Amino acid sequence: MSVRTAVLFPGQGVPLEGAGEEVARLRPDLLAAVVEAVGEDPFRRAAESTRFTQPAIVCSSLARWSALGLDAPEAFFGHSLGEIVALAVSGAIDEREALVLAAARGRAMADADPERLGSMAAVRKGGIAAATELAEQHGLVVACDNAPGQVIIAGLITGLDAAAETAKASGNRVRRLDVAGAFHSPLMEPAVAGLQAAIDATTFREPHTTVWSAVTAAPIDDPPRRLIDSLTHPVLFRPGLLALHATGIRRFVDAGPGEVAAGLARKTFADAEGDDVVEVEVPAIPAGEGSAAATGDDA
Repeated sequence: MSVRTAVLFPGQGVPLEGAGEEVARLRPDLLAAVVEAVGEDPFRRAAESTRFTQPAIVCSSLARWSALGLDAPEAFFGHSLGEIVALAVSGAIDEREALVLAAARGRAMADADPERLGSMAAVRKGGIAAATELAEQHGLVVACDNAPGQVIIAGLITGLDAAAETAKASGNRVRRLDVAGAFHSPLMEPAVAGLQAAIDATTFREPHTTVWSAVTAAPIDDPPRRLIDSLTHPVLFRPGLLALHATGIRRFVDAGPGEVAAGLARKTFADAEGDDVVEVEVPAIPAGEGSAAATGDDA
């Protein structure tokens, strides 16, 4: 009997060194499409701003998936931005629409907090309970429940600084992240209009494979709504992994650049025993794989 599998796609925070060259080799058509969507090559400026990072990650993930040649899984699950990739590879949207959405999302989030009043921080100890209590004390929110020991809070920098002092006094630690805003929090509300315009221009279809939402930690029920919700709602990646596991998934494959999603899965299931043990894989692009791997949309 084959092992039930879910394919994971990462959000931000993945390495993109050499990713542009890889896309040019694997899927030059995608590179041309993302340049058109962004207005320039986002890989060359990926380190500068989320407006470039987001379309670059989506483009890289799409190129890698098409080159890997993996069997169809039971589910696709993306971490925040990765949800756009999951929708594309499932056939719910086409690849070029995914790149346009990623470019619009990146622009909207980059422009949402021009004064840089908000940010994000990692809470090192105590898990989701400690992070929630700390956030509530200082007018913040839990932005990402990524894995055990990786809970992120977000909000105004003044609140994050106060939370860091509170945490220090109790033996915990809050570490600020190098990000340009309080992503996945109500402070991203100004980004909604920009992404909504791109969503309104996108044709959504019935997916051929189930897509799980990191907003609900369940099969996606309303893709346009959930894409908007992902701007201001927390990322429930750990709960989503656990929910997939509860359906019988025992193999998680990270198909994006880097191993960030795989690392979160490994931490989430580190203590699993017996029949609950899972396989976490990061497949390599087959040697010699090039543009012949795909010449059009997967959808």
